[in-house]
Amino acid sequence: MHPDTAALARSPLRVAAGARPYVLTAPSRPTAPKTARDFVRAVLRRGPLAALRDTAVLLTSEAVTRAHLRTPGTADVLLRLVTASHGLRISVHDEGAQFVPGPARGPGDRDPAHGLLLISRLADDWGTTPFEGPPHTTSLWFELHTGR
Repeated sequence: MHPDTAALARSPLRVAAGARPYVLTAPSRPTAPKTARDFVRAVLRRGPLAALRDTAVLLTSEAVTRAHLRTPGTADVLLRLVTASHGLRISVHDEGAQFVPGPARGPGDRDPAHGLLLISRLADDWGTTPFEGPPHTTSLWFELHTGR
């Protein structure tokens, strides 16, 4: 599925008993992706979901980078990680309703949709969901499953 044609709204994740939620809020600064990567790496360092760690860290980095690029520096990026025995779901919410213009893209700059392409290829499921906060904002989420 191409990132631009992903479903725009899906029903909330049904979380089974025993699921564990983790939350991180970080300022929308260039350091936000590293902070988020370190957080996800720490949560998944051991246990039955450790095999998903590298993919989860990569996709989290892409999602948080996208959020950072969409928001002013005064905003926050919210990351929610829910683990269950069969996998995990990570959602990234930003307070930016639109893309925040930055410096002109040079020849070495990556296409902003690159992160969505990676998420669409590597995640077991993904999409966007309207956020319960300010109007016109969404959360980008993805799921990784253990294959059990």
